[in-house]
Amino acid sequence: MKLGSVLGGRYKVVTDVLATAEGDRVLEGQDQILGRRVSILLPAERHTSLLVENARSMANGSIGAPFQILDLGQAEAHTYLVTSHTPAADMLDSLLVEPDDVEDESLSDDIFGAPRGSGPGSYVYDEPDPTSPTPVVATEASDDLGGAAPQPKVTRWRDDDSYDDAAPAPSVRTRLGRPVRVSATSTRSTLFDRAAASGTAASAVRTAGTDIDPGYDGDNRYDSYDDYDDGHPDTPHGPEEAAAAAPPRREATADRPQKGGRGLLLLLLLLLALLIGAVVFSFDRLGGLFAGSESPEPAVSAPAEEQAGAEQVQPSPEPEAPAAEPEPRAVTRVVPTDPGFMADQDAQLGQIVDGNPSTYWISYGFSDPNFGNRTPSVGLAVQLEEPAPVETLRLSQSAGSGGMFDVYVNDTPSLDGADQVASGSFTGPEITVPLAAAAQDEDQQYVIVNWTQLPQLTNPIAGFNHGLRIGEILFDAVLKPR
Repeated sequence: MKLGSVLGGRYKVVTDVLATAEGDRVLEGQDQILGRRVSILLPAERHTSLLVENARSMANGSIGAPFQILDLGQAEAHTYLVTSHTPAADMLDSLLVEPDDVEDESLSDDIFGAPRGSGPGSYVYDEPDPTSPTPVVATEASDDLGGAAPQPKVTRWRDDDSYDDAAPAPSVRTRLGRPVRVSATSTRSTLFDRAAASGTAASAVRTAGTDIDPGYDGDNRYDSYDDYDDGHPDTPHGPEEAAAAAPPRREATADRPQKGGRGLLLLLLLLLALLIGAVVFSFDRLGGLFAGSESPEPAVSAPAEEQAGAEQVQPSPEPEAPAAEPEPRAVTRVVPTDPGFMADQDAQLGQIVDGNPSTYWISYGFSDPNFGNRTPSVGLAVQLEEPAPVETLRLSQSAGSGGMFDVYVNDTPSLDGADQVASGSFTGPEITVPLAAAAQDEDQQYVIVNWTQLPQLTNPIAGFNHGLRIGEILFDAVLKPR
């Protein structure tokens, strides 16, 4: 299986991880749809059937697995299995073992102490007898016994939903002191009737007490609200008591004009003060006007002072305005010695200028910072939307430290004839590099970042500790005076 091959139209082989003495190979690949790493197992010919059997058992849940089965198929006359990314040792220990050595988690006869069978056991559900027999209700008295039939322990409920035929509730005497009369054709009350009646009966309930009437039968049709206070003569509801309660209301009414009179007096005082202030201000203005007409006109000194002040005022320098913003447009891979090196990663180059720092262009993984002696350098040429001078370069990356890179400017995406304007190294997730005057004085079309040594990664690429994960490359414009 060659590196760069695509399995199942989706999983691309990136690097070779492990090869066993029996001919089994573990590869690392990339899911081109979800952009995640996957592991690929190519079994030896004699292990093919064993791999298929164990993979199917893991997929249907019969055997537990520390990884997820993604794809099983054939390519170039070889059977392959694609799983979620996992160490090579775990894949070999889980997939290339005999079924007898794998713990089967499905139910079988061994849970009852018998030897485990080849297939799942059969079970019969035995429904227990009811705890108590269903009583039988006798419909007629037994003449042979000469007495009434024995009463059943449980009375059957008749499914009768007819409320119109139900007998009315008996008349009872409530705590309010009068009986409640209910007609035979009345409808049974519901919770909604009680909620509606609670608003009108609130005063009576507060007067009678907070306890609920035990004799209330659920009917809300009382004859009169005023008659409920027959047993409470201290509650004033009659005409004489209402007349006795009237004088306090007249006193309260008499207090209102006094309060209104005080407010009117305060308003008049406020208006009078405003009027006096306006008169004083008017006389002051008139006095100044007459005094100015009698005095001789002053010499023309004010213009001279204004001219002196104008001479002292010097024009302040205008603030600087930024030049045209250098907007990145596209990215080109630059490898002078091997133009096709890492060409299969060019599909991710657009993620460097998409404005999202969480998406990355990822290079190959290498075991040393010198690109595995495949090439002396690898560069990325960023084309600007419009030619513009550039003052600083801002680069975001992930999990890298160290390394060395140079920055060039040119009219073409090539190092031939390019001017070097800066150098740098990875010191953190975001690096800001000021550029030399050659990049700031003239408009630039391409800014090239050329790595001569790779940084070391805390999150290896395909198991290798050197490589590049570039999120964004941005530029700052040069400030020019207006």
